[in-house]
Amino acid sequence: MILLRIFCFSATLVLGSCIFLSPLSYAAEDSPNEGMTENVVLTPADQLILDRIDNLGKELNGRIDTLWITMLGGFMGVMAFIGAIVFWDRSTFMKRARKECQQEVSGDRKTLESMLAAMRKLSEKLPELREALKSFGLL
Repeated sequence: MILLRIFCFSATLVLGSCIFLSPLSYAAEDSPNEGMTENVVLTPADQLILDRIDNLGKELNGRIDTLWITMLGGFMGVMAFIGAIVFWDRSTFMKRARKECQQEVSGDRKTLESMLAAMRKLSEKLPELREALKSFGLL
């Protein structure tokens, strides 16, 4: 149940960050000065520089997208690793707890059998105790 809650929380976190943060990587594409370059005469060198800047911007956007996907994959990998450790630790804990419980019960059972043997021996001398043990089906 806890593993399911962790998974649901991490999935919600990842999906929410994808929805709200993905527009940030594309915000640089819309420049407010786009309409102002219509009346400007550019030399071939200026045009080459602007083309290089545009290409660099597109390459950086591509790298940012790749980085975003890599970070998301890494995050999901870490979440899967933590979930696996929690599940594995829970199963080993349950095995250890079951073994300790069996040891505890076996010790208590020996004590109860000894007490019942002592009460049966006493019931030979005490008729009230004999009747009480018979009423509970212990004789």
